[in-house]
Order: sequence, then C-alpha cells, then structure tokens
Amino acid sequence: MFRRVKSAKNQFAFFIKQTFRRHTGREYGELLTRGITGGKDEPNRNYPWAYIRLFALLIVLYAVYLLVVRFTSNELYTPTVNLLAAVCFNLPFLLFLYELYPGRDLSFIGVCLAMLIGGTGAQVLVQILYSLFPAPNAWLSAVYTGFFEELAKGGAAVICIIIAGKRSPLAGFVFGAAVGCGFSVCEDMGYIFVQSNALPAMNITTMISVGMARGLSALCTHTLWTAAVGWAYCFFDRHLSNAVFYLVLLLSCGLHIAWDLPLGNVALGFIYAGCVIVACTVCAAMLVTSRKKVFALRAGGKEGEQSDGTSDGDYFLEDEESLNKDMPEYWQHAGHLALVIGSFLMALIAIIYCSVPFRETYGTQRFDDAESFVAFMQDGRPYSADIDRAYNPAAAEDDSYFYEDGIIVRVVQHVQADGVAYNYTYPATYDEVSGNYYYFSPSMISVTVDGIDYILEQIYDRGVLYASFFRLNTSVEVTGYNLESDGGITVFIYDADFVRDLTEPRYTVLFIIFASILAASAITHAALRIKAWRVRKCLMKNVSSAE
Repeated sequence: MFRRVKSAKNQFAFFIKQTFRRHTGREYGELLTRGITGGKDEPNRNYPWAYIRLFALLIVLYAVYLLVVRFTSNELYTPTVNLLAAVCFNLPFLLFLYELYPGRDLSFIGVCLAMLIGGTGAQVLVQILYSLFPAPNAWLSAVYTGFFEELAKGGAAVICIIIAGKRSPLAGFVFGAAVGCGFSVCEDMGYIFVQSNALPAMNITTMISVGMARGLSALCTHTLWTAAVGWAYCFFDRHLSNAVFYLVLLLSCGLHIAWDLPLGNVALGFIYAGCVIVACTVCAAMLVTSRKKVFALRAGGKEGEQSDGTSDGDYFLEDEESLNKDMPEYWQHAGHLALVIGSFLMALIAIIYCSVPFRETYGTQRFDDAESFVAFMQDGRPYSADIDRAYNPAAAEDDSYFYEDGIIVRVVQHVQADGVAYNYTYPATYDEVSGNYYYFSPSMISVTVDGIDYILEQIYDRGVLYASFFRLNTSVEVTGYNLESDGGITVFIYDADFVRDLTEPRYTVLFIIFASILAASAITHAALRIKAWRVRKCLMKNVSSAE
C-alpha cells in the first residue's frame, strides 16, 4: 500500500513538499483509524500533513463567522467565534504532535478524549484550588497560578497515561500535550469572552486580538509544558518516585510563573522569549531523541541506525498512488491547492478587515457614584423597585397567572406606587400535601411607562449589588460599563449617528487585496484544470496510438 522513498538532502523543502502533495483516501483512512485497526507494530514514518489542512479549515470557518458577526451585529454567533478562535491553533498543533508519534498503537480519538476529559478535570481541580487558596497580591497570584495549573495538568496527564496503558515516553508526551491543549482551549475561550466584553459589548477588535495572541502563545505554553511532564513520567524509572520527573514538573511550574509575572511590557517580552526558547528546545530534544530510539529499536539496529545501515532520516513512506506530472490528477490537485491557498489568504484578509475598528464609534461618560449613574440611565425619573418584595395575596386582584398542566408556575403582580406601574414576576410551586401555593422572590421586575415595559437591570461589583435601574434613557445606546476602584463607573455610549464610509482607504485597500487574491486563485485553478484536461487528452491519444 505504501512505498519506501528516499528523502532529499534539504529536509525542510522535502517536508513542505510532502505536506502539500496530494494525499489519497487510504492515507486519510490510515490516519483516522490508526491505533484502532491492524498494523500497530509497524513504525509510523509518514510526514505530518493533516494538521495544516485542519488549520486552514478552521481559519476559513473563523473568518466566515467573524464576517457574519461584523455585518449582522448578531451576538448569537460570538460563542462560535470564541470557540473557533480557541481551537484554530490548539487543535492543529495537537494533531501535528500526534502525527509525529512514531507508533501506530495510539488513536487520535483517544488523544481527543484525553484532551476533553483530562483538560476539563484539570480545570475543575484548578478552580477548587483557587477558591481554597486565594492569592493576596499579583506576585503571589503568578506563583499560585504556576503551581496550581501545572500540578493539576500534570496529575491529569498521569491519570490519562495510566488509564490508556501507554508507558512509552512519546505516548506520555502526546497525552500530556492533549491535556495541556484541552486546558488551553477552555482558558482561551474564557479570556476571549471576558476581555472582549470588558469594554463595549461584542468588541470584535478585542475579540480578534486576544484570540490571535492566545492562539499563537498556545504553541509554546500549556501544551508543551504538560507534554514535557508526560514525557518525563514515562521516561524515567520508578515514575512518581523519580526525582528527575519532579524536576521537569518544577521546570514547567517555573516557566508558567515567569510567564505570569506582573512586570512591564519590555521585561515581559524578554521573559516570554526565554520561556519560548526553553520550552521549545526541551520538547524538541525529547521528540528527536525518543523518535530515533524508537525507530532504531523497531528496526533491530543500533540507536540512530536501521538494520540495513541507513540512518533514521533516510526514508519515509509514501502512498503508492502518489502522483507525478504525467498524470492529469496531479494538475487537478494543483488546481485544488490553488483554491485552498486562495481561500486561506482571503480568510486572513477578512480577519484583518474585521479587526479594524472602523465600524464602532464610542464615547464615554463617567459617574462618581451609583446614584448619578442610575439617574442617567432612568432619564432622571426617580423609579425604584423593591427587589426583595414578597408576594402579597391580598393585592392579587389584577395578577396575571401562568399555568402548566393546570398548576400555577408563576404570577405577575401589578403594583401601583407613586403613579408608576411596577410588574413583579414570582415563580410559584404547589404543595400537593397541603394544597397550598408558595411564592419565591421576584425573578423579574419591570416598569410600564407610556405602554412600554422596561426590565430592571442590575450591576454587581465583586458580588455586591452596585446599582439597579430601568433603561429609560433611549436617547443614547449604552453598550457597556467599567466599574472603578473608587466607586465610580464609566459608561460606554455608541454613537448611533456614525455612518460607515465605504470609500475609506482601509476598506478600499483590503477590498483590492481580497479581489486580487480571489481572481488569482480562480484563474490559476482554471489554468491548471485546462492543463489536466490536456494531459488526459494526450494520454488517451497515446493509448489509442498504441492500440
């Protein structure tokens, strides 16, 4: 099914060639069923290739949903954007590490399960530790974060390795990477959501910048830190009683602490560079040395040498159905590749387009206390709802009742106070033993003004109610708030009079680039399809002549 092929001297160029060459259905099938079907004793000598396809697909999907959100301002799609931003770097990177695994006894489904379950377990444990041991300051917060998160991820990785029964160092590396990847995805989604909503609601510019920054940093943080711990657990004898294993675990904690130190941007830049160099160097050394040892042992030769005397890098496996330039399928694949590359580049332009903040124009207004803020939101009207008001059966004449299966489930009680109509919604429960109804605290409060209902909104500051108000001021569109440490609040106001100018230079430049890429990829695809047709016609002519 596969044939042995000599590699070129320029390994990087050869790697790129094998990444973008046509891969057959059998190669897709082998990757997806690896570790499930037969051939588990054969070494995996395939060059990584599927990760780049997954990355391109996720980037294109990310750009599509960003454009949907940008043009529709529909917040329903922001969770999808956050999810795609969190996985578009993490998941392809995990697949890349899996493709480097030199065995066929490990399935990607199992790796994904470790990512989901192990990453979730680590997150739960970390949140428990945070609640039990709150950090008193920013410096100790970095220390607590480094130790709590790395210990939790390391423990989850060890459990996954034990359950899977895979004790080879590279299997430990992959399972550790899976747990770190799952942890990173959950954390990245949280950071993107919180920071993009810290300013005006659905701030796409912040959403993209945070998503890209977190995605790029994912290639050298959680995934690699936990991968090194998984490798060390399986590599050293006596596992949990080996001091070297704990040194590697301590290294991952140290890198995490350094990454989170509350320093200035310049100092952090040097620290980030150092952390990246250390993590990548250590993990690369683990991968290279372990892969060579695996290939040597399975080939029956010395370490770094095959049984026939060739070195580890002298050959790889290629599907026998791989194409050459004399086949029409070769040019068809080149045409498809042109469309894929064009789509990827257009997706990047779309992401840049969405990241430019020329659709939002905001103003800010600061209030020194909650009272002035409430007066602003209620347009100076002194409305005040009793959020703890109990249900009053004596005033039930004008109540609105809602039933399910003949039983009252909630009641809206209408109350007049100072000429204002307040509506209190009470959830209800029926006690079959006593035959009585019991009513809980109001789940929703609204006020009716000029025939329009306005729902009571509440803002909390560190778990304490800061202000409650009815949004009666319709002259401005308030999109977000920032609570200040001195008790004040900054309000972000959208400028509804702002009109997009499609002739703005940034629109024009991005549109020209996008259209140029679209035209170039379409023309290239058409030309290569014509070339494929000509090659096929030539082959048919040669066959006819031979007959």
